[in-house]
Amino acid sequence: MKRLFSILFLLAALIACTDDFTKINKKGILPREKFVDVLVGIHIMDVLTNGPAFTRKFEPGDSVVLNQAVFDKYGITRSEFDSTVAMYIRQPDIYLKVYDDVLLKMNYMLDTLKQNTPKFSNQAIEE
Repeated sequence: MKRLFSILFLLAALIACTDDFTKINKKGILPREKFVDVLVGIHIMDVLTNGPAFTRKFEPGDSVVLNQAVFDKYGITRSEFDSTVAMYIRQPDIYLKVYDDVLLKMNYMLDTLKQNTPKFSNQAIEE
């Protein structure tokens, strides 16, 4: 009887400890589409502020301060972003799919920029 009780207790504990993505409380969690947009914004901000053109003109800033501009743009708080990241970290297979969306969006943006090249060349600037 003790053995049966122990097995049932272990099964109940295992079931209670599972972290199903669909059962997570959504309060304070960003929707996936908005989260993708925020991640794209953060990565673009990172590229812009770590480049030589920025560092020659400005003092290097803390990424927390720089990312606040992205959070303000999308109307979110740091805690909402952190909670969303924490939720996705528990589901790495889903987090990878989110980053697939981020990469697709950034590649689309890059392709769009390449298609809209200016009508002049670098030679015209040098003359």
